[in-house]
Amino acid sequence: MNLVMKKVYKVTEKALKPRVWIYSLVCESAGFLPGQKLYISTDQNANEIIVQNQPVTEDDHVVHVSSKRTSKGAQRPIVDTAKESYRSIIDVDHKVEMCVYKDNDLSRVIIKPLEFSLFKKESMVRTNDERISTFTICSGAGFVTSAFQDSGYFSSVGAIELDEDSGAVYRHNFPSTFLFSGDLLDCNTVTEADVTVVTLPCNEASPLGNHEEGTFNNLSLAASELIRATKCRAIFFENVNDFYKTSAYQTLKELLSDEFPFWKESHIEAIDFGSIARRSRTYVVAVRTEEDFTNFSFPKPPERIRRKKLKEYLDGKHVAQHWKPLENFMDSFKAKADKNNSWKDRSLSKTFVDPQVTEIQCIPKRYRAQSASSTYLVSEDKQSFRFLTIAEIRKILSVPDWFEYPDYISETRKYEMIGQSVDCRVIKSIANNIAAMFFKGLRALQASSLPGVRNNAVTENSEGQLGYIF
Repeated sequence: MNLVMKKVYKVTEKALKPRVWIYSLVCESAGFLPGQKLYISTDQNANEIIVQNQPVTEDDHVVHVSSKRTSKGAQRPIVDTAKESYRSIIDVDHKVEMCVYKDNDLSRVIIKPLEFSLFKKESMVRTNDERISTFTICSGAGFVTSAFQDSGYFSSVGAIELDEDSGAVYRHNFPSTFLFSGDLLDCNTVTEADVTVVTLPCNEASPLGNHEEGTFNNLSLAASELIRATKCRAIFFENVNDFYKTSAYQTLKELLSDEFPFWKESHIEAIDFGSIARRSRTYVVAVRTEEDFTNFSFPKPPERIRRKKLKEYLDGKHVAQHWKPLENFMDSFKAKADKNNSWKDRSLSKTFVDPQVTEIQCIPKRYRAQSASSTYLVSEDKQSFRFLTIAEIRKILSVPDWFEYPDYISETRKYEMIGQSVDCRVIKSIANNIAAMFFKGLRALQASSLPGVRNNAVTENSEGQLGYIF
């Protein structure tokens, strides 16, 4: 059977009995539907609980999939069962792992005590796609992965993500790939990939974070082993600029330098690549060989860019919008300025803008918290303002058209996820150059094995599209 997902969680109890709680994301990955009959058995020899949609033994315990209603009214499947017999396999307050397997019509969830090995990881092989494969560590909702895949040269084979909602969005857009849902420190299984994408949490580097340096050093230790387990040819890092000054990043770099001695770094502002929204990030590519190091280069900003206006990204007039009184915001702003000197000199020139502007501020996670550091659309009479919609932000950040949120994700979470994402035009440009590195390596290998055959070069046009020069 094909392993499609793992989730690690801590066992709770119900009516003083160990509880098996199969989360909605796990049920959806297994294809379990509300009302469906499931069969549960325990295997003492394998030390596991088996839940599947077909009978296992004559003594199976039968349950039905229930559901929970989300804030948007959608019904998501869950399984909640507690039995004393589970105690022979799982213990309350101990961590277990749920493994989801699928094989045609058979879906199986195996629950067993978490077995963690610090240095020994399981590497799975995916061979059904000939494109360059990516595995993402701390994937978020999958915006970086989608930008790689939208280039046409890459295909995702798996990801690790702690946040349940973000993992659900990733699963929705990449249903055939492996997903580990849980703490990075608990992950023992990855998929082999050509490129490992790493977007570690940036709390230590962010002024809004808790500066929990020890915690993020622990993540670096775990991440280094997981990266090695993917057996990748290249690592791609995306993060805020200050992340690369942290001890967590330096530790990670030191741990990987024996296998990946070649590193390239570039600071890129999305505005320079045609975006109207500022998003300053630093990107790093690490490779194993000097050949790949030579063949890879970060993209350069186009010399000429037609600056689009905000109006080109706005919803049509048929879309109803919710406007807020500008006066209320200004009263709040002035009150904060009176209490905090840092607000007195804060310019609002890019906070409230009209549709004609060609540059707006970075769209953050807390975009709807109404901050002077964000950008909002002001009405024609200058008396009201509104948030940019999710659809508008998607277009501004060049999110692929096929990427979508499941219906049950709330508006608040949608804004938070896209506020933590990337400008996809920048990621696609870098992805194209990583693809070019693979192309050049392949052509060099072919040329060396076929004497007398001309080595075709790879070219990249102004739009970042690759092609051969014959």
